[in-house]
Amino acid sequence: MPTFIKKILSDKTLAITTILSVLALLFGQVAWTDINVHTIVALAALLLLVGVYERTGVLVAIATTIIKKSRTTRQVILVTLLLSFFGSMIFTNDVAILTLVPIFVTIARKLELKMVLPVIFITIFANLGSAFTPFGNPQNLYLASHYHLTLGHFLQLSLPIGMINLVFLLLSPFAFKNVPIHDIELTTTKIETRTVIILVISTLLVLAGILNLFPIWGALLVSIVTALLLNRQTFGQIDYGILLMFVEFFIIVGALSRIEWVSDMIKLGMTTPAMTFITGAISSQFISNVPAAVLLSNFTSHVSPLYLGVTTGGLGTLIASLANLLAWRQFAQHTSDQSWHFPLRAMLINGVLLIIYLLIGLGLIMLRLN
Repeated sequence: MPTFIKKILSDKTLAITTILSVLALLFGQVAWTDINVHTIVALAALLLLVGVYERTGVLVAIATTIIKKSRTTRQVILVTLLLSFFGSMIFTNDVAILTLVPIFVTIARKLELKMVLPVIFITIFANLGSAFTPFGNPQNLYLASHYHLTLGHFLQLSLPIGMINLVFLLLSPFAFKNVPIHDIELTTTKIETRTVIILVISTLLVLAGILNLFPIWGALLVSIVTALLLNRQTFGQIDYGILLMFVEFFIIVGALSRIEWVSDMIKLGMTTPAMTFITGAISSQFISNVPAAVLLSNFTSHVSPLYLGVTTGGLGTLIASLANLLAWRQFAQHTSDQSWHFPLRAMLINGVLLIIYLLIGLGLIMLRLN
């Protein structure tokens, strides 16, 4: 059985959304127009392109080259967090976690570093960094498409919280001991110049498609051709389940938004920018920030508070962002630690940050209104 089919069949989150979408189709009111085709095609193009980056070893080569230059344990952690933060802006939060967690676990073993807290921070800054660009995570991709946001408009939304996130990142390494280290031995892969040139051109065209500067179907074609040229195995390795999950999100949300009492309840929580922000953050804790963005966008024109709400909502519970669950799986897989120590500590730290960011978000909204 092909790998991608095994992934789809073993994905519990996808199983739940499939059941809910079937129920929505059988008993709810659903229209084909509920499915945002631009978002689905853009996500497919991005997943395929990022898959090529992973399969060709470019991301690991970049990360290991930079980390090898570190001279203290604090520098290692700072560089890893910076890679997570800025890498997620282009390659998405999921890819930042998939790339950096295994690398950091390898480094931590060599240097005898504790792993739990740094991996939690890698995850947090992958989520916070991905919030800066319209292609950093699925909810941003959807919001940019749904509200027809240009890159400039989106950056106006994300710059204030992005600068706060960066300051937080730069302060974070001081929570760790600063111990001198010798050269870190990591295996690096040499990347051909041809590969780099093709990837750079393809990336620019795909990002242009996501930003409506280039036909989105053309962007998908570029990703397909890039995979054919550089690594055909990518087609069997990318997460097709997330594409199906997004289609199901749209179906479920379409059905929910036409249920009168659900619609009325959501409208009550979206009457002001501040309430929209809080509703976005709180609903993300229970249904995750991607479906929260899809659901709530049908009831508000307050794009800035909604963006802040689902961004802040990625903190908190493990299901607040699917990237949190991915990080836990990665940590357990690469450390053989199946205990609840990692998730419990992650939820504690994320919970504290959620409260802090709720206050920060409300402050930013008040400043915008004045």
